[in-house]
Amino acid sequence: MSSTITRVVVGVDGSKDCLPALRQAAEEARRHHAEFEPVIIYSSVQGDYVDRRWPPEGPMARQLHDQAYRKLMACCDRAVGGLPDDLSCTPTAALGSVAPLLVSAARGEDVLLVLGGCPHGPVHRLLKGSVSRYCVRHCTGPVLLVPPQDPSLAPPQDPTQELAQDLATEQHARS
Repeated sequence: MSSTITRVVVGVDGSKDCLPALRQAAEEARRHHAEFEPVIIYSSVQGDYVDRRWPPEGPMARQLHDQAYRKLMACCDRAVGGLPDDLSCTPTAALGSVAPLLVSAARGEDVLLVLGGCPHGPVHRLLKGSVSRYCVRHCTGPVLLVPPQDPSLAPPQDPTQELAQDLATEQHARS
């Protein structure tokens, strides 16, 4: 494994639990003089399976992407006051399955992947799987898991459902 980190990728889900990971990733990027890449993965209201078979198109695809990107920027604002001026930043929003896309974004031995620890219970992990476990198994570079700030907090809402609810609210407001 390479000892030089050239890029720091951080998974962002839009919840308050990702904020410590964003802060830590920015610090790691500064420490290694590396590129900073916050990444948010989203899906449509129908979910990952339907998106893989029939991806959203046209205005719906653009609206989903824009909404996810705004959520990513809002998290960056809350965690580190926006995109850091002292770092080369590449914010990314992508449609698809969270764990495989994070592994793809963090491809390379010189890429550090930073993930927030999420206080999901065993039922959630059984149904959805563990993103961090998948990433640790499949990443070729180092993975840093940042624990949640307060382990007594209730599990966050599934961010893909939150994104879908935000989209439904926006569409309802326009009609």
